[in-house]
Amino acid sequence: MQQMGNFIVGHWELFLALAVILFLLARTYIGPGAVSLLVPSEAIQLINHKDALVVDVRTDKEYQQGHVMNALHIPLGMLDNRIAELQAYKTSSLVMVCRSGARSGQAASKLKKQGFTDVHNLAGGMLAWERASLPVTTKVGTPPKPAPAETVEEIADTGEVGEHDVLVYTTRQCPFCTRAIDLLNLKGVGFTEIRIDTYPEKREEMEARAHRTSVPQIFIGDTHVGGCDDMYALEDRGELDALLDIIGEANDAAAKASTENETKSGTAV
Repeated sequence: MQQMGNFIVGHWELFLALAVILFLLARTYIGPGAVSLLVPSEAIQLINHKDALVVDVRTDKEYQQGHVMNALHIPLGMLDNRIAELQAYKTSSLVMVCRSGARSGQAASKLKKQGFTDVHNLAGGMLAWERASLPVTTKVGTPPKPAPAETVEEIADTGEVGEHDVLVYTTRQCPFCTRAIDLLNLKGVGFTEIRIDTYPEKREEMEARAHRTSVPQIFIGDTHVGGCDDMYALEDRGELDALLDIIGEANDAAAKASTENETKSGTAV
């Protein structure tokens, strides 16, 4: 112990620098503006199922040597000047990437402070991505489109969800939520997803409506379907399509009525 103490005293500058680095890391991942870390498999889920935008903040040379397909390249040093390019993605899922996760962590923290609501950092960066044997490309691809205008944030602000909507309460790290969304996507059904980990106030709403605390909780119109297994049970019994058809017919009727009302208003003298 005496030798350790002497070593620390003799190299206090190194230990001070280490303390500063640890403090900055803790503030990035724990304190205000903290961002969530994703392992490569979780990043793939976001990319495949939520059209997450991958933002590569490495240098030009690093990016050209190989990157995630369709990644948007914005070097960290240019992020402040190019942040306007990301405004359309403010409510989309973003996955920040660099070589090891350090620079992308800084970038993710900046975006969180700018009001971006669903920002993630790829833990281990491209090194982890390649260790997982995931594909890279040297071609410049096309980034996914931003989330539609009707976003979870707007729903959280207004509390308004259409009576004929398919509504799914989820959290990020929930394999059952992913399975449920996979089935809805397979059916070609539009739905509203509300992340109760991003909007904690919506957890109380979900529990009051569903009388359950687990996720996902799925509503088709006024019908509470239940969780993932409940929806798959409906599918196995051949009842899910009929329930979705009722919602589709109700939406078509509402749209038709709205069009007729607009036509009458336009022709009224």
